[in-house]
Amino acid sequence: MVRRVTRGARAPIDKGVRCGHHDHMPRHTTVGARELKTRLGGYLQRVRQGHTLVITDRGHPVAELRPLERAGTEEAVLDRLTAIGAVTRLEQRPLVRFRPVASRGPPLSQAIIEDRDDRV
Repeated sequence: MVRRVTRGARAPIDKGVRCGHHDHMPRHTTVGARELKTRLGGYLQRVRQGHTLVITDRGHPVAELRPLERAGTEEAVLDRLTAIGAVTRLEQRPLVRFRPVASRGPPLSQAIIEDRDDRV
């Protein structure tokens, strides 16, 4: 059935379509810095849904906004610390096993005890 809208009559509302403030946002994954600043809430919602956004400045890619891994995992904690500069991760492979160093002479603990005896 086709409904005609006559002058002065109101068009029927389609309740299946969501409408909101950010419905005009482009659906692609590249966004300019100014657009991101203006509509940050909407773009953060898209990131929460799992989308990754490439942020551009005057058309040149400068950053990537992506969802974090699950908050409780060790990898996610390290990623957050790396992001704020508290930790530097040089390699993705595990460290080699610790090998004690063989030394000659008296044990190091003996030298520490002697040093402490001088202070008493």
